[in-house]
Amino acid sequence: MSLVRAERRRFVKRRLIKWLIVVAVAILAVIGAAMFFDNQKVSPETLASAQAKAEAEYNFAMEDFQRQLKACQETPSGSVKPDYCQWVESGEQPQRDWYRAEYYMPSTFVFKGAFEEMIIVWAAIMAVIAFVIGASFVGAEWSTGSMSSLLTWRPKRLSVLGTKLGVLIGWLVTIAVVTGALWTAAMWATAVYRGSTAGMTPGTWQSLGLTGLRGTGLIVAAGVLGFALATLGRHTGVALGVALAVVIVGQVGLTILLLALRVPFFEMYLIPTHLQAWMGKAQEVGNPFANPADCMGGQCVEQVKTITWQDTGSITLGAIAVLLVLAFWQMRRRDVS
Repeated sequence: MSLVRAERRRFVKRRLIKWLIVVAVAILAVIGAAMFFDNQKVSPETLASAQAKAEAEYNFAMEDFQRQLKACQETPSGSVKPDYCQWVESGEQPQRDWYRAEYYMPSTFVFKGAFEEMIIVWAAIMAVIAFVIGASFVGAEWSTGSMSSLLTWRPKRLSVLGTKLGVLIGWLVTIAVVTGALWTAAMWATAVYRGSTAGMTPGTWQSLGLTGLRGTGLIVAAGVLGFALATLGRHTGVALGVALAVVIVGQVGLTILLLALRVPFFEMYLIPTHLQAWMGKAQEVGNPFANPADCMGGQCVEQVKTITWQDTGSITLGAIAVLLVLAFWQMRRRDVS
């Protein structure tokens, strides 16, 4: 049996991976069901009801305004008037634009405007699952001693680790494509039966497709990152511990430190900012310590910087590449017994 085929079977047979995929699908199913039942398709009856509510609210506001205005006008001069009289007597009566029918419409799922955010939800959930899958795929073999047995059968260390990495990437892409397709179908069904699919042009589909492609990249990157950390630590728990430390302890502590040091644009050093930049194509970060009035030599202090998805992609790719180089170097140099 070839090494690639053996690793494919090992990936499919691993019980934890199966359960992780089941959990991911279950979470997405719950969110999808909530979106479906929380939205309602706009019908002529719904629109008429919203218009009636808007008209009723406007009439009530006008009646209340006229009642308050009359009470203020009848207040004897020289006496202390209520605080609201100044506003009432200024003539700022309720405007019909304040009571539009759309403000009283039930929630409806418009695919064109809402699906991009749902892609981000899918990518975030699957990235977490992919990280654990990548870490466990190699970490479990180190902790159980299966790696030593495998290297006895196939002593080429780098070939074994490289094959595992390739198989992992292939399966992660497959999982991302399948779950992404199911997620798209679920959201499309929600839009058809509980919302609207209007405005979907080829350009819109292309934009959503590129967002989905970046989401797939995020999923694969998370899985490879987990794989690299587990290889370096030779245990799944090491990768999970590092992730927990970086995301929770590291990010919170780093935020406090950067704020204490008054570092300009401190958000550009935080992981959530880069995740938003990657999925949203760009993310602006402000300088909370800049004073707009501080201008020197005609050059004012910069207020905003923009982080693009290319910036985030380059940083992430570089970090993962370094970890993989270290993992393969360690695999070659260290004792595997």
